[in-house]
Amino acid sequence: MIFEEVKLYTARLAETKHFYKETLGMNVVTESDYSFTLQIGWTNMIFVHSEMEQDPFYHVAWMIPTNRFQEAKAWAAARVELSTQEGQDETYSENWNSHSLYFEDPAGNILELIAHHSAHNESDRPFTANDLLHVCEVGLVSEDVLSTVGELEQMGLKRWGAISNTFAPVGDVNGLFIVVKKERVWFFSEQKAQIFPLEVVIQGVGRLQIG
Repeated sequence: MIFEEVKLYTARLAETKHFYKETLGMNVVTESDYSFTLQIGWTNMIFVHSEMEQDPFYHVAWMIPTNRFQEAKAWAAARVELSTQEGQDETYSENWNSHSLYFEDPAGNILELIAHHSAHNESDRPFTANDLLHVCEVGLVSEDVLSTVGELEQMGLKRWGAISNTFAPVGDVNGLFIVVKKERVWFFSEQKAQIFPLEVVIQGVGRLQIG
C-alpha cells in the first residue's frame, strides 16, 4: 500500500514548519499562511492550520533504508530528544523484523523511523534527511477497531499479521494503517490516542477522509 498523500492538522503551523525545515532539514515543497507540504519520497505530507478546540496530534512512521538504522538514530539524536520506553530509545520487533525509534514534533505528533529488514531498500551512502524514503505508517484511531478493519477490507486492503480489538495493522510493509482504539496509549509515548480529522490518498484506492 502506497501513501501518496497524508494530510494532517496542527494548531502550531509555524513552529511545526520550522521544526521540519530547519531542525530536521527536510524539503518543504510548498508553503502558505495556512499549510505547508513536505516531500518524502513518493509521499506528500501536508500540514494544515487547525483551529480545533483540542490540538490535533497523530502517529506517522517514515521508512528508512534497512541497513542504516544506527546511522539514522545518530542523525535523529543529534537533532531531537528520542522517546524512551522502559529506559530504551529503540525497539526491535521480531514479528515485523524491524527496528524503530520514536520522537515527537512541536505539535505532539508521534514520529517513528522504521527499518524493515524484509524490505530491499539498502543505501550505500551516509544517512541524511533525503533517506526518509516515504510515509509507511499512519495512525488511525477508532471507537471500534474491528469495525474499522472491516471497512478497510471492503476497500481491498488486507490485515498485516495478528489483530485485536485495540490494535490492528492493515496494509503491507510499504504502507500500513495502524488502527488503534481511542484512549489507547501510543507506543513510546504517554499520549492517549484521540480521533482527529485525517485525509490520505492511497495509490489504487483513492482519497479517504477520516474523522
